[in-house]
Amino acid sequence: MNTAYIKILKARTGLVLEHPFFGSLCLRMQPQEDIHCATAWTDGRTLGYNPNYVNGLRDDQVQGLMAHTVMHPACQHHTRRNGRDHALWNTACDYAINWILLDAGITLPPKYLDTPAWHGMTADEIYTELTTHTAEESRPVFADGEGESAGDVDLGGVEGASSEGNEDNSGAENGAGASDESGQVDDGSAGEASDGAAEDLFGDPGGSGEVRDGVSSGDGGGSAESGPDEDWERALAQAVQKSRDVGDLPGELERLVNDVLNPKIDWQELLSRYICDRARDDYSWTPPNKRFVHLDVILPSLSHQKLPELVLAVDTSGSVTVQEMDQFAAEVSGILDAFDTTVHIVYCDAHVAGSETFDRADLPLKLSPKGGGGTDYRPVFQWIEQRGMDPACLVFLTDLECLKYPDHEPDYPVLWACIGRGGVVPPFGERLEIC
Repeated sequence: MNTAYIKILKARTGLVLEHPFFGSLCLRMQPQEDIHCATAWTDGRTLGYNPNYVNGLRDDQVQGLMAHTVMHPACQHHTRRNGRDHALWNTACDYAINWILLDAGITLPPKYLDTPAWHGMTADEIYTELTTHTAEESRPVFADGEGESAGDVDLGGVEGASSEGNEDNSGAENGAGASDESGQVDDGSAGEASDGAAEDLFGDPGGSGEVRDGVSSGDGGGSAESGPDEDWERALAQAVQKSRDVGDLPGELERLVNDVLNPKIDWQELLSRYICDRARDDYSWTPPNKRFVHLDVILPSLSHQKLPELVLAVDTSGSVTVQEMDQFAAEVSGILDAFDTTVHIVYCDAHVAGSETFDRADLPLKLSPKGGGGTDYRPVFQWIEQRGMDPACLVFLTDLECLKYPDHEPDYPVLWACIGRGGVVPPFGERLEIC
């Protein structure tokens, strides 16, 4: 057995003895050497690791790598990406779990991601923060870290992650270099355990272990997008109970586990943030900005925020109930009450069946659905293009049970407000689950 594999087994044993919660979960993953990955990765079944990276870490940091990596499937990160950007999703997941690992006494590998402002937030909420800020604001915040070199591998992914080496990730899609239980390199077939990952999805922006899309076993197979991994849910519940029995479950970790096993996503807050972040600042010279008058500098002051016209499309093929429409309309009305803007409501099944236009005086919104045939998303985008509109964003209320999308992504932002947890992954835009 090679040195890196021995360190992995030693770290796993150490976690079982010192941190039984993480150790018991680590036993569920099969270690496999993968010289093409940046650091380590998991899809919920396999623990792929780069031996060069592992050999550059201290033993306690290898334990941290294992604990970090196993927390991804424990939190269902391998089943919840839903078509979102791979690097940003990994970054958001790292921010969501790293501070809890530190609080539990785990030593993470050098240069891990952490920022106090996002402590206590879910990966979904942090992802929204990352996507609604400028590139500079979204740059990962790395902790100083301690210990030896992180190894001569490229951490890849989001700008800002770096190391001394530049290992090529091009072979990762085939899993070449993976090993069997003995740690010996094979012909590359072992990498098929992560066949849910696409060729452009490899890299570890957080530098502490990457999560790749897995295969959910909850329905006997199928893609990770089909729902939660029930095997991991059961394992997580068992690990919690064992840790409670020995009094070894930190409070913040228990809170995170409760959120995973009993998720409560505040979609109203996410919807509000998505729309409000697209408001444009409106400046005026009268009065000038008082903060700079004493310096004899005349600058305009912020008078108010202005939200350009908004398009709300409603899937009227029969998949969205009247109650769900009313609830959604009430939330949008509350958000738009703060802005003087125009809202276009478009009802669409296989065609645009009707449209209405509202301003602040017409609030609250009252949706009057028209249609009831098949489903085709393209007519809504054509409707916007034909009118030469440039909306702040398009919010599409639907169940995502449709494959008819425009050939090209529009210039304006698109939010798919999905009823339920089913549906296909949209080829562009953001997805928000309305539970």
